[in-house]
Amino acid sequence: MTTTSTRTPASARTEPGCSNCGWEPAPGALWPTFGRMACRWIEENCICGEGDFYGQRIILRPDQKAFVYRWYEYCPTCDYWRYDEAIRTAATGDGKTTFIGALAVLEFAGPPEVAPASPNIVISAASYEQADLLYTVAATMLGGRDQIATESPLCGFFEVYDAKASFPDDRPGQLLRVAAVAGTNEGGFPTLFLGDELHEWGDVGSNKARVWTVIGKSTKKRRIRYDIPQNDGTIRAVFRGPGRRLALSTAGFDIYRSLFGQMVIHARRAEQDPDVAPKLLFDHFEAPDGLDYENPADRRLAVEAGSRAAGVLWDVEARVNEWGTPAMPKHEWLRYYANAWVDQAAESWLSDHPGAWDACAGSWELTGEEPAVLAVDMALKHDTVAVVELRALEDGRYAATARVWEPGDGRINHRAVFAYIAERAAELGPAFCGLVYDPRFFELPARDLEDDGLLVIEMPQSPERMIPAVGLAYESIVGQQLVHDGNPEFTAQVKAAVKRPGERGFTLSKGKSRRHIDAAVAMCMGLWTLAELAGTTPSASESIW
Repeated sequence: MTTTSTRTPASARTEPGCSNCGWEPAPGALWPTFGRMACRWIEENCICGEGDFYGQRIILRPDQKAFVYRWYEYCPTCDYWRYDEAIRTAATGDGKTTFIGALAVLEFAGPPEVAPASPNIVISAASYEQADLLYTVAATMLGGRDQIATESPLCGFFEVYDAKASFPDDRPGQLLRVAAVAGTNEGGFPTLFLGDELHEWGDVGSNKARVWTVIGKSTKKRRIRYDIPQNDGTIRAVFRGPGRRLALSTAGFDIYRSLFGQMVIHARRAEQDPDVAPKLLFDHFEAPDGLDYENPADRRLAVEAGSRAAGVLWDVEARVNEWGTPAMPKHEWLRYYANAWVDQAAESWLSDHPGAWDACAGSWELTGEEPAVLAVDMALKHDTVAVVELRALEDGRYAATARVWEPGDGRINHRAVFAYIAERAAELGPAFCGLVYDPRFFELPARDLEDDGLLVIEMPQSPERMIPAVGLAYESIVGQQLVHDGNPEFTAQVKAAVKRPGERGFTLSKGKSRRHIDAAVAMCMGLWTLAELAGTTPSASESIW
């Protein structure tokens, strides 16, 4: 097999230069790459694991080949890899696990230009089961445990055990399985750290997320050597920089707090400004914004955009027709089939209408006379405090804006909250109809504000009061009778609110919600009070929903 490099197709776009030595490609040219060699080796030596195509040679799709070409771009001056980290995200069924297994085997046993002299490949997933599935795919390509995968061209050349593969001679190197749930720093100093389904690794700072951080940090503790045979029989030692990380996943929940969500946000910034992360390769397939998912044509577009396996590994129409079925709730459909991030949990009060809150975002005009209430959901410490302003618009809609205070050192600056309420009430003037509060944590401040001349309206957060209030807010959002300004924290808290079912409906549960929902609670309180003042609240029989 030839060991000469190839170039990716020419492009009019000017490519960034090497962040290690400063080399820059000529105008209109791209980086040299070992991509062709890598693709050929995978297709000649790697087989599919369990499933319909077991034992068949892998045939890489064009999108997979394009990724390989970019992943193996290198600097012709200093030999360093262009990228030392990559994120590839696509809809479920994209073939990600087989693809990541093939890359693991390539860098463990492939040609010396891409396989280090002492490979230490760590493949990982959130759970033992998922990690074992990923490892089994790679192990099968290497011949399987006890060399049972005789269909593999690599069978007989490696020692494959339950969680580790190695070379039968004295050559150093291993391919190791790790589960993030173990919470340990296994893996030594990886030359390549591969993570599957990163959306399952939890929030930033969680035990699973720390495994990605800690083992990933270990990739920076060595400079990887590649021993490349020369025509004269000598070996040329090439150093291509530190170890590398590669994450593959479908989109998840809560892009702002999850580990994978933060990785994607960082990658999107780098797309706009390569200087943010010049060594990061971001390869993503996702549905475009602005689709109407109730329209089958738009769902079809989303499915085809979410994965290049559409119509190749699975049927497009089957996914289009599964929208909103009991087996595939809408928020899950968006994640799995459109590869779209969902900021509403399965238990969210808006889960049956995943786009309803976003559809309510907009602008409005005020004359200054529109009735207004302020609603506060108070906390003593650790939790957030929210003050939501509700205005009754002339067109019959309600406008909602929010101000949220985070606990700085574990405590809330209550004086700032009280000052804001007093100042905003004064600004509203005659339009101000009152401050709505729950007496549990706000009784004394309410009395003080009342003594200062503010009208205060007590609303205990009991099920009897909150069920109809939550119901009115729900109907207003779904029916687009509420408009908001798109405030990210307000949006996140509303979408994060989880149902607490009751006999006559449901309230919102702070305990079950994965993040603070104080703004959502205050919005429900304020909306009900404003409607009640206008005489437009539903009757007792209408509020049973």
